[in-house]
Amino acid sequence: MKVSIEWLNEYTPLTQTPKAISDAMTMSGSKVEAVEVLFAEIDKVVTGRLTSLERHPDADKLQICYVDTGSEHLQIVTGATNVFAGAIVPVALDGSTLAKGLKIKTGKLRGVLSQGMLCSIEELGLTANDFPSGAVHGIFILPENTPIGIDILDALNIRDTVIEFEITSNRVDCFSVEGLGREAAVTFGQAFKGLSPVVKAESLKASQDLATVEIIAPDLCYRYAGRVVEHVNVGPSPDWLRRRLRCAGIRPINNIVDITNYVMLELGQPMHAFDLDQVAGRSIVVRRAHAGEVIRTLDSVDRPLDETMLVIADRDRAVAIAGVMGAENSEITAATTTILFESATFNAQSVRRTAKRVGLRTDASSRYEKGLDVYNAGRALDRACQLIEELACGQVCQGKIDAWPYTPDALTLLCRPVMVNHYLGTTYSTARMTEILSELGCIVTEVAGDLSVQIPSFRPDLESEADLAEEIARIDGYNKIVPTLLSGKQTTLGGRNSNQRAIEKIKDLFIGHGFYEACTYSFESPRELDKLTLPIDHPLRNTVLIQNPLGEDYSVMRPSMVPSLLEIASTNWNRSVEQARLFELAYTYQPKQLPMTELPLETLHVAALLFDVTKSGHSGQSFLALKGVVEELFLHLGVQDARFVRAEAMPWLHPGQSAAIYLGEQLAGYLGVVHPDVADNFNAPHGTVLLDLEVMVLLANRREKRIYQSLPKFPAVTRDLALIVSDEILVAELEAVIWGSGGKLLENVSLFDVYSGKQVPEGQKSIAYSLVFRSIDKTLSDEDIAPAMNRILRQLGEQFQATLRE
Repeated sequence: MKVSIEWLNEYTPLTQTPKAISDAMTMSGSKVEAVEVLFAEIDKVVTGRLTSLERHPDADKLQICYVDTGSEHLQIVTGATNVFAGAIVPVALDGSTLAKGLKIKTGKLRGVLSQGMLCSIEELGLTANDFPSGAVHGIFILPENTPIGIDILDALNIRDTVIEFEITSNRVDCFSVEGLGREAAVTFGQAFKGLSPVVKAESLKASQDLATVEIIAPDLCYRYAGRVVEHVNVGPSPDWLRRRLRCAGIRPINNIVDITNYVMLELGQPMHAFDLDQVAGRSIVVRRAHAGEVIRTLDSVDRPLDETMLVIADRDRAVAIAGVMGAENSEITAATTTILFESATFNAQSVRRTAKRVGLRTDASSRYEKGLDVYNAGRALDRACQLIEELACGQVCQGKIDAWPYTPDALTLLCRPVMVNHYLGTTYSTARMTEILSELGCIVTEVAGDLSVQIPSFRPDLESEADLAEEIARIDGYNKIVPTLLSGKQTTLGGRNSNQRAIEKIKDLFIGHGFYEACTYSFESPRELDKLTLPIDHPLRNTVLIQNPLGEDYSVMRPSMVPSLLEIASTNWNRSVEQARLFELAYTYQPKQLPMTELPLETLHVAALLFDVTKSGHSGQSFLALKGVVEELFLHLGVQDARFVRAEAMPWLHPGQSAAIYLGEQLAGYLGVVHPDVADNFNAPHGTVLLDLEVMVLLANRREKRIYQSLPKFPAVTRDLALIVSDEILVAELEAVIWGSGGKLLENVSLFDVYSGKQVPEGQKSIAYSLVFRSIDKTLSDEDIAPAMNRILRQLGEQFQATLRE
């Protein structure tokens, strides 16, 4: 919304600088986008009188003009043919600047001295629409009574500053000069002079006798007011009206059209003028468009209509798209003698949909679609007729035609000063609140210490007590509110809690081992679960469906981290990445029950993948590498009693190269090589190793406190133990028995050899361990460790039929 300071001054006197006005208006809620000083580039151009002219001696098409500027006499050469002795013209002096940065200097034209330039309207940055009296081609001839020697901007009265406001869509009242004038008055504590138009209506005829209005669609048209003007004289508007339209960015056309645009800018109410002689039957019907109906709008474009659109029609045809644009068949022309002014209020949603469908968004539709004040329509109609009388361009008929099926009730809100101060953290007095709200146009009545506030019809954005609190705060000044902390939110020393620190430690450890952190979507396609070859009744098939998905590929919340990781592996491998280490900390989602009646179960996981296609056929190395990262993770978190057990019922993992991870008796996750079929389904490399751990299980089993243990004072005793056992027996099972039978002296058990071949019976394998014994009291002898070794061998023999290898 652009408005000149000169126009604003009609509503409230503003003596501040443009910058001060902009700053204050922005702080009070009317944000200023830009400030433009009009014709700022025009410099050293004054009015002058041509005292005499003579032909150029060496050029038939040039004339030498002798100019009196009041302070000096100049000689200027021109090629214009419309100049004459006695004419008053704009004179660009030596060193002057014109529109588009044109610089003027004293020089010679065909050997004759020229001490400046006579200016046309284009050279001053003007057009014939701004000053119809100015010659389109030639020098701008000023009125005879124009003083000479004054600045051209003052002579034309075009010196002004335009402020461009960025108005939010809820403040429809500020899409008018009057609304912004009210805001400026309240902001600067000045008196506000509202507009109260008075129409003389000197014609003896009544508008109701000359035209009729009927509303057939009252759900889309809340009010339609009209007034007839006869003996219309269509012509150019006066300079002051054209100047204000130009400042607002609207091109002047003629006095009738300019009046409708002027009222729209001034009061925020769009208007339209019909040539009443072109309206069939002089009858206005507000109805829905007919199927297949076509209207040619004022921009000479044929636009098809449908039954959802509202049109203004006469007896035979549509003459306007309601709230958008009029039609050519009833436009104002130079031959128009009788007009009907329209001022109406339409359904905002209907105007918005119609403008979008016909592909035509106008200044009128942009205002209608925000919801206009139904009470403002009559006032705008009176203002337009008042301007008709002031410009002497027609005779206004008596009365108005006013179809008004909808009259809204005034909204009254309770404003409790105690609650307002509670909302804002302020100590405003009741009197100050009353003062501000009254200045904004509200009718305020004090009732038992509270305020009863009747909201003006032009402020539909005020709907609650909180809105009133906002109005009070912004007008008094947000910058005046003393900063305070929220109740119970005093400053504290920030920091992470223990779980957050542990999660950061997990991230740091993976990054330290060369893993990159990934971030994937938490929703995926249900087809991803098919790629995992899950049975129909698998628990992971119970998914959380998204009600409004972006598409089928993003229609469920992921129940597992595996598909996301394998998609990453596929993307990297297909882009010729031969080695990759990636991890992600994210949530999975599963319903607690079906059908869902509550929020799903969200589980935080840390998942990782590792592949190295340069070591094809050696997936065991990748498995052990990732297993080593997991063991180091447990060490850093202080997790004890971790066990790796052969995994079962995990169809996406290789059955012989996967393990479930237990912390005590609690399942924490799994680790394994991806099943070749699943890798093919995802187009991921064979040998990819996956890790998936539940973070909260990890955190529940971590030990934050570390127990100091002094270095041993006595040497250790080492015994190697080589056993022959069945191929079916797991190393972890043997280790568990050794630890359970070794007693307090057993310090460490480590596997150093696994062998199966010719020297071992078929169906069996050789397992070799190194056992470390130590005492904190003395140096151990063979006799001290013999009982422990015997117990270990006995238990291994009884449980696994293990024998010593000779």
